[in-house]
Amino acid sequence: MKSVRFIFALTLLLNFPVAADELQIVLSGKAIHLGDNNLNESNYGLGLQYDFNTHRRWIPLINLASFKDSNNQTSKYIGAGIKRRFKIRSLPQRLNLDLGFAGLIMTRQNYNNEEPFFGAIPFVSVSNDWGGLNATYISKFEDEMLPFWYFQFTLKLIQF
Repeated sequence: MKSVRFIFALTLLLNFPVAADELQIVLSGKAIHLGDNNLNESNYGLGLQYDFNTHRRWIPLINLASFKDSNNQTSKYIGAGIKRRFKIRSLPQRLNLDLGFAGLIMTRQNYNNEEPFFGAIPFVSVSNDWGGLNATYISKFEDEMLPFWYFQFTLKLIQF
């Protein structure tokens, strides 16, 4: 009886997919403002993103970054979110299309006296086994601001 239970338990363990968490470096970014502007569109900076269990359809994530914003001042954020992964199988190289949503706590030098504020953003990402491109649309949330698209590159550092 013990051997039957052992074989049953082993069979269950071998049939579950192995969790594959992934740590990525985030290279920020490019902003494309919609409208006439004299804003900095080279929003360079660095960050990290940790994706939990990348072999599932729904992937929780945490991220943080520091970058030069559109006013050429330092902005920082830390956040968490979830993304839905769609595997694109019709191409020779495996590509993923992710649609997600992240909640962020952010500080900006020229906003709210640099006090932390909450933001919630949708994003789309196209990735393969070594990295990807993230795109986010930020709508106008104050009068003197223009809506814009924001782009980041990600590079896989480690898969656990």
